[in-house]
Amino acid sequence: MPINVTLENDVRLAWPTPIFDRKWPETDELNAGLRRIILEKEKIDAGVSKSIRGGWHSTEDLFKWPHPEITQFTELMVTGITLMTEITSGVSAEKFDGRATYTAWANVLRDGGYNKPHTHPGCTWSGVYYVDAGQPSDQSTKEGWIEFFDPRPAVEMIPLPGNEFGQRVSVAPESGRMLMFPSWLRHYVTPYHGSGERISIAFNVRMEEFTPFS
Repeated sequence: MPINVTLENDVRLAWPTPIFDRKWPETDELNAGLRRIILEKEKIDAGVSKSIRGGWHSTEDLFKWPHPEITQFTELMVTGITLMTEITSGVSAEKFDGRATYTAWANVLRDGGYNKPHTHPGCTWSGVYYVDAGQPSDQSTKEGWIEFFDPRPAVEMIPLPGNEFGQRVSVAPESGRMLMFPSWLRHYVTPYHGSGERISIAFNVRMEEFTPFS
């Protein structure tokens, strides 16, 4: 992926930030199973606090949960990781080698719950998969949405034509949707207001000893 993109009239775009955004098809059955597993786990796992407020964050051992639905989810995640790495490195999967470690956890937000701004230090990619988008009380507002901050410091200090700098990128939760992004990209989740639960799986990926070869 080039970090400089040439436009017309001698103008370039520099330092793009990749975000993988895919709605996986035919995930209704998978999501129903994951929802059941996560809500059952919540009953017996006190969880941890971290960035979540007014919700439940499981321990980060989701890949060890002994359910076929977890295996299915893992396959989707690995497919996304492979695509993201191919695009950003410019190297096809069969031409790179290395080792990756994964951690994942479940999140459950109920009315008023949110995630405060944070990053995921020490990782390469981070992501979220929406198991159940919940039932927001107002579909016209960004309730329970994930928002990404412009990673360039101080870009909002002086307004420029079009006001394109310093703006946040907002993405609506949708059951079966997966997002993946560089772990240094600061983000948060707006307060969710509505009935039911907004359930997601978050994950971190650490690429080690990544080696392209011919």
